[in-house]
Amino acid sequence: MWERIEKWIEGRQWLIVILAAVIVLRVPSLFEPYWYGDEGIYLTVGQALDRGEALYKDIHDNKPPLLYWMAAAAGGNQFWFKLLAGLWCLGTVGIGYWTFGKIWGKDEKGKLVSTAVLAILTTLPAWEGNIANAELFFLLPTVAAMGILWGTKDWKRVFLGGIVIGIGGLFKMPAIVEAGIWPAMWWLGKDKKWLAKSLVLAAGVILPIATSVSYFATAGASKEYWTAAWAQNLPYLSSWKATSDGAGIYSIKGRVVLVIGILGLVAWRGKKWNKRAQLAVMWGIVTLFAATLSGRPYPHYLLQTAGAVALAAGLLARGERKAGVGIWAGVLAVMIVFKFWWYPVGAYYLNFGKWMWGQVSQEEYFRWFNGAVVRNYEVARIVMEGSGPDDRLFVWGDEPMIYALTRRRPVGKYTAAYHIRDFGALAETVRGLESSSPRYIVVIYNENELPGLGQLLDERYKLEKTVDGVRVYRRVISISWL
Repeated sequence: MWERIEKWIEGRQWLIVILAAVIVLRVPSLFEPYWYGDEGIYLTVGQALDRGEALYKDIHDNKPPLLYWMAAAAGGNQFWFKLLAGLWCLGTVGIGYWTFGKIWGKDEKGKLVSTAVLAILTTLPAWEGNIANAELFFLLPTVAAMGILWGTKDWKRVFLGGIVIGIGGLFKMPAIVEAGIWPAMWWLGKDKKWLAKSLVLAAGVILPIATSVSYFATAGASKEYWTAAWAQNLPYLSSWKATSDGAGIYSIKGRVVLVIGILGLVAWRGKKWNKRAQLAVMWGIVTLFAATLSGRPYPHYLLQTAGAVALAAGLLARGERKAGVGIWAGVLAVMIVFKFWWYPVGAYYLNFGKWMWGQVSQEEYFRWFNGAVVRNYEVARIVMEGSGPDDRLFVWGDEPMIYALTRRRPVGKYTAAYHIRDFGALAETVRGLESSSPRYIVVIYNENELPGLGQLLDERYKLEKTVDGVRVYRRVISISWL
């Protein structure tokens, strides 16, 4: 057995060093407070699934199911969810090493540089590598698909590559866009069967999605699933703009035209490049387009480009500067034009180190992440002390972390005020509040923005405490007679 282990380690020492570095750098993420809103939604949905509630029908968010099933597998607990994300990241780096090995062949330097950059981008907080978002999870299947499809002439592998990309799409829809790389690659490579292979690839992509639709149809939630996870994401695209006028490349149409133009230029000039450079450029263009689909500046969107950026780093290390510089310049340009946010790296680790060494209090450590964290923990403490695990809670605001912290069931299927507004559920929510009368109602926003909430509070609730402007109401009238 030890001989087999030694044989496997031989020649992979640098991979082991990279994986060890990833483990060390991800340790602080396990000790973050409950602070990131999207994670709060995932955890709340995961807790609901653990209780046997039906996804999309009883509890809602607007992504396909795999991310929520991951949160449910973690028991809706942030520590285990972060740990699962960390282990998944290690798997992504390992798959990246395999994929880059196929692309680079015997060129160890290119393979190791690409693997190391992939590890850095998916681990450091600059692009939210510390957050358990969908992009962090779907990178494993999309990077794996690159390795499966690279240079293959096997129709079964083409179909398998499509299936793997489709699985990535079940974490989040933009992963599917990466299937578009390969028809262009086959066409550039003068593969006479490029169209037939493209159709086989598309069939593979569709299979996991069709399977998921069948699953939710069997569960009696096909309409809710299709609407929440797919249909509602289409108008979401480009609903937020980096500029007020929404013109030019800031519009979805402008970006489509720009991408088509760049791909045309690549088709004209790219035939002279080697296949690695062709793949890097195609991968970079397609994933940059996917990262800017919504026009929003959230850095975790850029994680989708991590594979292409890592491959470009390998190209630079091996002196193939045109493609490498082009991709890195493209990412930088997109970050500037769309005003992507950037999370500090050094300060993140310094904050953790100070807390570990007792140089700052837990409250100071928490406040570094978000000014509302300490407040949310105090609100959660009040709710937990005054209610039981089976009691419901309603938070009128965009702080789903309060649900996740208390592990109390939301009233209705929405976990944030913006979902209630966006999906026209104001009246539905008030009816739910009137019929269920949750033990606690937490008011962050003006109650008059939810017509009927103020009257309900006056009739059945008493203000128990105000925490940094957030009002915590407790039910004082029994609902047994209602």
